[in-house]
Amino acid sequence: MSEKETWQKMDKEERLRHQLEVQSRQIERVFSTHQVSARVAGGQVETQSIRFDLQSHLESGIHRLRGLKQDLLSVLGVADVSLVKDDKGQWRLDIMRPHEPPVALLDLLPLLPDLPESTAVLGLDEEGAPLLLPLADANMTHVLVAGTAGSGKTSLLRTIAVSLAMTNRQSKLQLLVIDPDRPGKQNRQLAPLMFLPHLLSQVIPEPEEGRNALQVLVEEMHHRLNHETVRPTIVALIDNVEALVAFAADDVLASLAALLQRGADAGIHLVLGTSQPAAEWLSSVMRTNLPLRLVGQVQDEAESLAATAVPAAEAQLLLGQGDFLAVIDDTQAHFQAAFIGNYDLHLTLATIHRNRPRPLLAQPLQLNAAGEVIAGQEPIVWQRQEESPVWDVAGAEVDEELVDNEGPEDFPERDE
Repeated sequence: MSEKETWQKMDKEERLRHQLEVQSRQIERVFSTHQVSARVAGGQVETQSIRFDLQSHLESGIHRLRGLKQDLLSVLGVADVSLVKDDKGQWRLDIMRPHEPPVALLDLLPLLPDLPESTAVLGLDEEGAPLLLPLADANMTHVLVAGTAGSGKTSLLRTIAVSLAMTNRQSKLQLLVIDPDRPGKQNRQLAPLMFLPHLLSQVIPEPEEGRNALQVLVEEMHHRLNHETVRPTIVALIDNVEALVAFAADDVLASLAALLQRGADAGIHLVLGTSQPAAEWLSSVMRTNLPLRLVGQVQDEAESLAATAVPAAEAQLLLGQGDFLAVIDDTQAHFQAAFIGNYDLHLTLATIHRNRPRPLLAQPLQLNAAGEVIAGQEPIVWQRQEESPVWDVAGAEVDEELVDNEGPEDFPERDE
């Protein structure tokens, strides 16, 4: 089966069933932690909500239930949950489903032709045409991704990494992800990328380790240039670059300058994410070597000009949440970034590891077995592997969220 055929099989129905299985496990883990005897028996899925029917004898008192609610909110990553008991004494858990992203990566990818090597998917432009990032193109050496909190900058970095992994073998393309923690805020939206077999190391959260990794990349670049080799392609995605600069400006800037000037000649490409496009450390030399700018919502006109180098770009008027401009030279395109939510990412990781041989540099991934899907007439019957509950799916569309090796709760999805 080709790569494209593999992803075509991951339709909305399969992804919804996968989400329900993972959410059921998450809910049961909360009950187990609180030593409450309850399990998900099935429920009803609608367009805007999901009802989980519970098999239980919950007689824990209101304070115990309130404690459960807070943990369920945290685990499921939703705005509200309702744990109620009906007239027949049946407990159920109701959650509201978040709105779907305008462009889901797993909906977009099967519609595309076979992509050239080292090509990432960015999203859809205003005409509904796919926008791609062909890193093998001589004009696409390195990329700046800029935007304020809520712009979708970090989500776009994740989309770039996942789309590259979905369409390129690890032997031909490898990834390095540096994601320094923000002061007073731990952002782990890129953390699940560590399970991609393409990663050269685990996702790097510490500035000191990030500085060292950049120096290793410089050494690799010189080795490749000396031996005239460019394989495999290495794509380094660095979010919050300003945190690295603040930690060790001289070392970091020297490494970045070297990689931006000669890295592409050695098959090494940088994708730099920043919320400070007007910062002084982003020198004119660096900007010259970042020919492609992917710019989300910024704070003001000065940041728009600094990020795009186009006086009338007006990036400050973008809507956030994946509303972007792609700018190269004097050409710009308005696009909606493709998004991969947490449950879709979990299914993607499982599929990649199930369909590919064990790579030499793979990070081990231990996944619970997915529930068996039994196809039938409407309503769709969804059965779990053990004591299977029955789900009634009523015109529902696929949701979003993330996953570690057991469930999505450990990787917050809201975006920088």
